[in-house]
Amino acid sequence: MRNGSIYILFYAVTLAVYIFSITAHQPIPGYISKLFLSLILAIYFYNGTSGVPAVFRILPLSALFFAGLGDMCLLFAAQERTLFTMALGIFILSLLSYSGFFLKIRYSNYPLPKCQWAFIIISEAAIVAFIYLMLPYLGSMAVPVILFTIAISLALQCVRHAFRLEEQPQGWYALAGALLYVVSSAFIAIQYFYHPIPGGEIYIISTYGLAQLGLIQGGLLYLRMRMAPANNELD
Repeated sequence: MRNGSIYILFYAVTLAVYIFSITAHQPIPGYISKLFLSLILAIYFYNGTSGVPAVFRILPLSALFFAGLGDMCLLFAAQERTLFTMALGIFILSLLSYSGFFLKIRYSNYPLPKCQWAFIIISEAAIVAFIYLMLPYLGSMAVPVILFTIAISLALQCVRHAFRLEEQPQGWYALAGALLYVVSSAFIAIQYFYHPIPGGEIYIISTYGLAQLGLIQGGLLYLRMRMAPANNELD
């Protein structure tokens, strides 16, 4: 089994442990496993991008660092409400790091991928409509949630426009991850601000965990492709 597969398996097991901790109401395994999720992906990405220019490594590693920090805040957000607001701010930094990473991919990926107007219009209309429906329930959290929504919308568009998907199928992993990140965030908004969803925590962590894996896997596979001897043209 290749090293990358081992990391993905380890990540899947860790995510399963966290989901089990929710269903079994065992917080300690949940705290430990959630702490390791971003760390496993960071090690996987770092080891898998040896020889890649630093800027392509720093941004996704920063995104995972902020994601892990935000995860820690969310673990205790039920006891301290301000931690939820703090987590939103930290996740914004994570999303901005992802945006920078995929923008760097786009503008070094010649010929530049075409602008996908249909995708922009449909996805942004759906996000704006969702926030509009949620707005009456957000209360004092309206501004932080809207700022987070802007950040996640930016990240989604950066991912979609980073790749020529017909030629670079690695981008599908990243796009699936970005879309799952949006879905996970929608679950969080409904769960925390509108009405608890039966099994909502499981839906949230499942989509979020797969989202992070998709974003990192897509970026990693693309960088490996570009750094292959026949295509060693990354700058």
